[in-house]
Amino acid sequence: MPAIAERSNTGRAVRKGAFGLLVVGAVALNACIINGHDGPVQDDPAAFSWNAPVSAPATVFVRNTNGSVEVRPSTDGNVRVTADVKWHRGDPKKDLKFETKNGADGITICALWDGGQCSAAHYKSTADGVTKNLLNHGTDASVTFTVYVPTGVKVDAFTVNGSIGIAATAPVKAQTVNGSIKVATSVGPVDGETVNGSVDVRMTTLGGDGPVRAHAVTGSAVAYLPEKFDGSVDISSAIGGIKSDFPGTTSKDGDKKFTAVFGTGSRTIDIATVTGPAELHKLRADGTVAAP
Repeated sequence: MPAIAERSNTGRAVRKGAFGLLVVGAVALNACIINGHDGPVQDDPAAFSWNAPVSAPATVFVRNTNGSVEVRPSTDGNVRVTADVKWHRGDPKKDLKFETKNGADGITICALWDGGQCSAAHYKSTADGVTKNLLNHGTDASVTFTVYVPTGVKVDAFTVNGSIGIAATAPVKAQTVNGSIKVATSVGPVDGETVNGSVDVRMTTLGGDGPVRAHAVTGSAVAYLPEKFDGSVDISSAIGGIKSDFPGTTSKDGDKKFTAVFGTGSRTIDIATVTGPAELHKLRADGTVAAP
């Protein structure tokens, strides 16, 4: 999934074009779902479950295509995963499967429609599965993943058509095409990106040197950071307001931008959207919002 971190006009145009292709994909997926609404909703709340010990600094990678991802802190040292499957048409037990893969970086959990590849870097469902759905020959199932993650374990969640909600204790990456993203963690950074939806990422502390990103195309992009941090801030919105609780410089031209450098400026803080507000706010150590 392409990033939208470019700051130049050329990069911004490329960003919009690439995300346009993803929007087309999301529309095609929505067509599959609409075409499939030809019967009552059926629900299997325990379609899949998985439980195993995972410890920091590992990452839990969650890969979905149609449905949401919810992540919560685990009360023990185990990662616990359940999948709730809802459908109108087809047989999910035949056309939908779940896989887990152990890797050097952690564990990957995937939902696959009519086959595909379960991989943190190269996840996909097969083209045949999409074709079947468009022709009403396959299942229109949606999958809601609920994942409990131990303290210090990182999260990397991806879906195409669905929202992502994460409460964590380590750095997080979250990407969707059609849906909103909400992330709250005690230890950032957080990288959140969507096409159609809003992004709200919150971190009470920052670890490592990775970037903080809150990117959207249609929707708001908002980040909450500790009251003190080192970083180079860039906030932009083509059509929408700019707001920051931290001091900085707002551009006077038509391309609305805000920039600031704090401390060494070693970390990138990148908040961007096309249609919607882009905002940076202060967050206290107890998770409450600080006054500007």
